[in-house]
Amino acid sequence: MDIKVLGSGNAFNQDERLNSAYLINSQNKNILVDCGFTVPYALQKLKFPFCDLDFIFITHYHGDHYAGLSALLLGLKYIYPLEKELIIVGPGDVRRKLLELLKVLYGGTEEILDELNLKFVSVDQYGGKYKEGDLCFESVLMKHSEKAEPVGYLLRLEGRNIGFSGDTCWHDGVEPFVNACDKVFLECNFADKVGEGHISVEELESSKAIQQLKPQIYLSHLYEGSALKAKLLGYNILSDGDELNFKF
Repeated sequence: MDIKVLGSGNAFNQDERLNSAYLINSQNKNILVDCGFTVPYALQKLKFPFCDLDFIFITHYHGDHYAGLSALLLGLKYIYPLEKELIIVGPGDVRRKLLELLKVLYGGTEEILDELNLKFVSVDQYGGKYKEGDLCFESVLMKHSEKAEPVGYLLRLEGRNIGFSGDTCWHDGVEPFVNACDKVFLECNFADKVGEGHISVEELESSKAIQQLKPQIYLSHLYEGSALKAKLLGYNILSDGDELNFKF
């Protein structure tokens, strides 16, 4: 299983990090997790044709996690013609969210949602189990901005559970989520606890369970302060362009 880190940063691109997103190649499938503003650019840098994607998973409806879909969908019409079915997974009414996005960013292009070979899969924000083709996955409740409908995902790939938290604050579900994963990509926006929107290194350090699971955790949604503190404490931290190869 190969995972390319398309971006490891926050909404503000602090320290020149691109928006957090991941491109997975496993079981002859190309899976994109999140598609913020900078993702089409990151895919172009890799010379990865948009039409080679099989799945796109959206963790929540904030711009740095889904707004890049507008440009990506246009690219599938005008640059990389989409022939096979592309499955787009997201919480709630994902098609309506994309329609609203296109109206704002590229008014007059909304018809591409019907023209392209797209399948929309809506997942339950409070958790559920799903199967599309031979890909099994779960949605998991996360706590961030309520209106953004945050979820995490647990993807069953090559007999292992690979988790993606999206954005979340520390809450009672974080430890069980991490424990259920063989590898997990976990947001860690802050060095020290700040408000309720994101996880901090300080909160990770306060969890005995997280300390035991540290080797399987990969931290993202970082800036220099959180990255340096986490690295000093022995966490795996991600940077833009990292390529991970997991052999199970």
